[in-house]
Amino acid sequence: MWCIAELTSEYRERMYDLLDFYALPYNEKYPGVCIDEKSKQLIEDSRVPISLKPGRPLKYDGEYRRMGTKNIFIAIEPKAGKRKIDVTDQRKKPDFAHFVSGLVLKDYQHAKKL
Repeated sequence: MWCIAELTSEYRERMYDLLDFYALPYNEKYPGVCIDEKSKQLIEDSRVPISLKPGRPLKYDGEYRRMGTKNIFIAIEPKAGKRKIDVTDQRKKPDFAHFVSGLVLKDYQHAKKL
């Protein structure tokens, strides 16, 4: 997690511009799209869960097998209720560029500005 070391006048100006943008009504020609990405570890249980008494949840062991990693790209347009998710094998610049170009050329080709 990142922290803001100092609230400078430049930071405040950019923050207020963003808050003003969020306050605007929805406009499909100028959609507000947020993009994020995260690498996730894939795991598998190494033991079968233990059954308990009826009506009780299963007990899972904390031990697991590592099954590699995947990367998740997500684009969210909150005001339109849209999201796009892409899972890739790696997290490299070309993967990010491919995800963003898909948004620009396919999903938001009607937009004047993203």
